[in-house]
Amino acid sequence: MAVLFDLESILADFSDEMQRNIRFIYSLSLLPKPKVAFHGADADGIVSGVILKTLKKFQNAIFIPLEYQEIRHSKFGAYLNALNWEAIVDLPPFNASAINLYCDHHQSNKSLTKNSEVVLFDETAPSAAYLLSNHFDDQLPGFLKLLADLTTITDTAGFTVSPPVDFPPNFQEATRQEQAWLLNDICRTPESTEEVISLFQDFSSQKLNVFTNKVYKQKISSLRTLRKKSINIGDQFELADVLVIIRGKEKIMTSILVNRLFEKGVKITCILFPGKQFTGISLRVNSQVSESDLERYRVDKLAVEFSGGGHPRAAGGRGTTLKTTMKAIITWIQEHDFSYKEYDLRDQNDESLFTTLGKIRY
Repeated sequence: MAVLFDLESILADFSDEMQRNIRFIYSLSLLPKPKVAFHGADADGIVSGVILKTLKKFQNAIFIPLEYQEIRHSKFGAYLNALNWEAIVDLPPFNASAINLYCDHHQSNKSLTKNSEVVLFDETAPSAAYLLSNHFDDQLPGFLKLLADLTTITDTAGFTVSPPVDFPPNFQEATRQEQAWLLNDICRTPESTEEVISLFQDFSSQKLNVFTNKVYKQKISSLRTLRKKSINIGDQFELADVLVIIRGKEKIMTSILVNRLFEKGVKITCILFPGKQFTGISLRVNSQVSESDLERYRVDKLAVEFSGGGHPRAAGGRGTTLKTTMKAIITWIQEHDFSYKEYDLRDQNDESLFTTLGKIRY
């Protein structure tokens, strides 16, 4: 049964880039086929989607990559909620009608109702792909078992080697850590929902040969050049327990900047993404913070204040205005007696980014 929805009424809530993604998602949702939703932002979501695509039960389904901002939008989220889904992986259980399969491992989704015939949920699991691989082990080809194993590194920040900035090595001859970085990087090359679908389809058809594809090798190489630039930026920040960074339009790799700051001893990073209608929030805790000390640093508890969630060490949410969001975050920081500094990168251009680094507040 078709769901009536006025798409044009909600587009102004999103950036131009997001509007293109919303339009594409909407067009996919109109196709009269069973639908599978997967998290399109990272390796775990994409590999999880490819795993389901391999299974006979889901081969004729329409696979739709989704992000949290689309699911949590009041009107578009309600539209997605009402669609007839077959499966949802690596996302909150947003479906209104019963589905065939639900799989996830995020602690913030533990208490949510899973209206599904098959529920694969374990908040202690390293990734959704790991859960799917174990459950469907005898039905999966070797290359997918390998990719699922690598997501246990990519989705938990379990890297033991520094982020590579050189040209990618041969996948088959690379170490497990190098392979994990290649998977991480190739899944970060898409710049739109359409490109996520293209990568998803290429993994399904080309398997591990996708890593030798000339187009993707060039994309990975470009990404690693940007990574080097992002590392250089991180080297110029002054340090504190918590760094609050307001993103600008200048293209940088946030995850690499965060990783560099963690190497230098920062305990928590809070990256803010100011938008027209809301402020995106990404929170991370340094893996050097021990499990015995983690309770004090748990960012998932802060994320809940912004209708978000995630893991104790990695979470996100969405605030209202930048000013209101900043005030709430600083209050939380001060309540926990952390030292902190704020950097505003919005007014920086390519030349001044490496010298001025925006405003610094103590």
